Amino acid sequence: MWWLSRAIHTSRARLKPGCNAMARPLRGIRAIFVLGLGLAVATLAQAQDAATFPRFRHAEQEAMQGSAPPASTIRLLAEGDYAPWSFTLDDGTMAGIAVEMALVACEDAGLSCEVLPTPFTGLAPALAANEGDVIISGMRVTTEIEAQFAMTRPYFKSVGQFVIRSGTPIPGADPRSLQDRRIGYIKDTLHGVFLQKYYGRSTLVPENSEAELFEALRTGALDAVFADGVRAMFWMNGDQSRDCCERLGGAMVDPETVTRPLVFVLRQDSLALRDRLDAALDQMEETGRTATIFQRYLPGKVW
Repeated sequence: MWWLSRAIHTSRARLKPGCNAMARPLRGIRAIFVLGLGLAVATLAQAQDAATFPRFRHAEQEAMQGSAPPASTIRLLAEGDYAPWSFTLDDGTMAGIAVEMALVACEDAGLSCEVLPTPFTGLAPALAANEGDVIISGMRVTTEIEAQFAMTRPYFKSVGQFVIRSGTPIPGADPRSLQDRRIGYIKDTLHGVFLQKYYGRSTLVPENSEAELFEALRTGALDAVFADGVRAMFWMNGDQSRDCCERLGGAMVDPETVTRPLVFVLRQDSLALRDRLDAALDQMEETGRTATIFQRYLPGKVW
């Protein structure tokens, strides 16, 4: 299958805002959303079908009944080097979770859409200059973005994840269980802010890059690492881990730090288009099509 040729982007030490660089999906997500106690922790357990995919949205069917679809083709702006969200295939076409989500939403909303590969630094300028109509990948929601643009409701929210070597006798991911343990993180990231906020009694060890972080865990220099849930999942399922490690606990959710909404971004004058996409995204989640798309690109459960 084409995605098996995509390798993890380990040369990139940090994520661009709102993005995750990874590849080699192996297995689908089947998860249910279970709210945990304390520290805004949410754990999602393995389930059996797409109907249990976590709900990030709330259906508002009346939005689809708004204005007629635009006559022109909607231009979708996507970065070409951020698998699994958006990336360019060898034949020049675009693929990825965000790309497929957007194209299916367009189809369901009765819109004609095309995907335009755009470098990350050019996404917002291209949208502002009317060189595209919707940014579908690469944007993190900030107060500046909210002031300048409109956006759909989230179709995904990032989470943090603790990872340990298999067999390590740590009973849980709570601060007491990890007290005095060496926890690694990539320096100057919100994952470090999260650890400093909640895990001050652990020994927090900043690493310069993602490659150094995970290698320190594999070799035993660290007792645990805390990283982006999707990136950690791909590393554990990739060759570089050598099957050394496993998740500790479930997903960690904290909107002030590691939990970021993934949305589609539009100009403020495109509210009717936003409403049509929102309604289509809602319907995709309700029917299980969102879960199916995620299953194609992810090697395991994130939540």
